[in-house]
Amino acid sequence: MKTDSNPNHRKPCSIFVAFTLAMLLGSCASYGPYHANTAAEPTKSVRGPADGRYKMAFIEFGDQGSPLDNSQRKAALEVIHEAKRPLLFVYIHGWQNNATSGDVCRFEHFLDLVSSFPEFTGRKINVIGVYIAWRGKDLTFPGLNLLTFWSRKSTGAGIAAANSCLASIEELAVAAHDPGKDYHHTVLLGHSFGALVLGNTISHSILGANGEGGRSSSAWDMAVAFNSADSSITTRQLMSEFDYLYRYDPQKRAYVSRGSLGEETAAVSENRPALVFLQSENDSATGQFFPIGQEVISSTNLHFHWQKVPVPGHPGEKVSENEFYTHTPGNNKYLVNYHVVPLGETGAPPGLRATENRAFEANIKQNHPDFSFYTSEHNDGHERTFCRNGEYSPGAVYPPTGKELWRRWKFEYTGNARIPCWVVRVPKDIIWGHGGLWSDNSVAMFGALFRMEFPLGPGGIMAVPKPRTAPKSPDLQQLNLDKHAAN
Repeated sequence: MKTDSNPNHRKPCSIFVAFTLAMLLGSCASYGPYHANTAAEPTKSVRGPADGRYKMAFIEFGDQGSPLDNSQRKAALEVIHEAKRPLLFVYIHGWQNNATSGDVCRFEHFLDLVSSFPEFTGRKINVIGVYIAWRGKDLTFPGLNLLTFWSRKSTGAGIAAANSCLASIEELAVAAHDPGKDYHHTVLLGHSFGALVLGNTISHSILGANGEGGRSSSAWDMAVAFNSADSSITTRQLMSEFDYLYRYDPQKRAYVSRGSLGEETAAVSENRPALVFLQSENDSATGQFFPIGQEVISSTNLHFHWQKVPVPGHPGEKVSENEFYTHTPGNNKYLVNYHVVPLGETGAPPGLRATENRAFEANIKQNHPDFSFYTSEHNDGHERTFCRNGEYSPGAVYPPTGKELWRRWKFEYTGNARIPCWVVRVPKDIIWGHGGLWSDNSVAMFGALFRMEFPLGPGGIMAVPKPRTAPKSPDLQQLNLDKHAAN
């Protein structure tokens, strides 16, 4: 065989390979931690404005779910322990984000917004945010980072299955609910693969049995997952567990125990779902690309046989579990049980003082017994200006957009299992695409959800929520009667 001995003929290939390797190596994101505490700065992982109206802490995890700096969790706990009236938000970010990305600014802006309203802070409430960070972005080179969807999904699932993340979230929530606190609320938030981590984490704890034949109450009060990038297998299982334990009572407007002994203490008010999935209707990442990728993975693993599993809320109906493997919760027709429906354009309610995202103020100033709420902006991304080059300025004043569009919407039950787990389809006017969770209209909608979960009492004051305790296993005879009635 004749070979080409001229080395110059091989240079283009060698240069290309060397360039490609250098590009890949040079575009790998750092493992962190980005906010490590040191002897000189023992609380570097905690920050906030000088007036202390809110504090934000970081807890960073590695690809295997191990904490990168245990002192970060300790520092976050110290902030919670020192607070007499903690309002705690624990946020787990998603794909293409980490502990220094723009998501940090957007979460901090949310904390800043919440802390500026007396409806939250009127009782000298301590607004605290904990940013749970992981390597949602492991390649930084433009274009190449789009190829990491499945590797980051696998990493997110691994973190959710590990012990440390669950332990951290539980410990933070338990600290906020210390009996010595005058007031407390704990809200868990997750986006994309962060919603995957959130959904899997709380599914392992929400229905845990205790030693008395009952079930433990969760330490957190509210959980919201935005555009979850997880398969809906675990969500179906969670919803099936709820459907096994609860039935909806329209007279009480509550989810009540299927047990025959009438466990009134275990009844869950209709406005207090344990977990809410919010799914944008035009999210192509989870609606289009996710099913394709899952089918490819399934074929690669030679997984062609699927068992049939029960559909929550549809007694006797079974479908292939592949339907849940290839679709995220908010894109699964068997699980979606709520839609946000339009009620039309309207005017701004009187008495608002905010200049930015006035619908958020309107939604938190009043209760929502009919599950309706306001939005006030065009969903055009204008709010991105508050985050520049990864830096956030607490207290910065953002002028009105000058083109408000006031509309009313409603969370409406539309079918499938009616249980304390909402899987909600949301119009693009509120959440645009996969990353639109921090838009003004999305935040305004969250404000309404928060007020539905924690309604205002006499004098416009939020009361400490009652513990949410799952009922005991249902009586077999009553369970069969309920199923027969449903048929």
